Amino acid sequence: MSLLCVFGVVGIFSVGMPFLLLGVTLAAVSPWRAQRAVLWPAVTAVVGFVVGYILVAPLSCTATASSAAPGQSTTCTNVLGIDYSGAGVYNPSLVPALLAGVTVSVAAAAAFRVVLKRQEVRRHRLRDASPTVAG
Repeated sequence: MSLLCVFGVVGIFSVGMPFLLLGVTLAAVSPWRAQRAVLWPAVTAVVGFVVGYILVAPLSCTATASSAAPGQSTTCTNVLGIDYSGAGVYNPSLVPALLAGVTVSVAAAAAFRVVLKRQEVRRHRLRDASPTVAG
């Protein structure tokens, strides 16, 4: 957990932020690490946020200027192919990526909670249905 935080801080300007988020999350839920219903949805939520953010965030931007048409245009693309374009020096908003990250995060955590609940119910049914040996 602390190793993830250290790596996240060291590499924060490249790939470190997801590791830092995961390390901080693991530190925050460490008092409940024995409770699967708390630990795993929190971890899944962080991974879901990172995946949702990376899918929608503008990753690659290209600025073009033409002598035929005055002005400059900037085009940014992402993993899903969503086109962020604007005139002049355009800086696309990160709000859609943050909203996508939060949405995927909540959906992933909720789905994992459902899976854990079903496993728990199945485990209780199997335990109740197993024949007991009278001694």
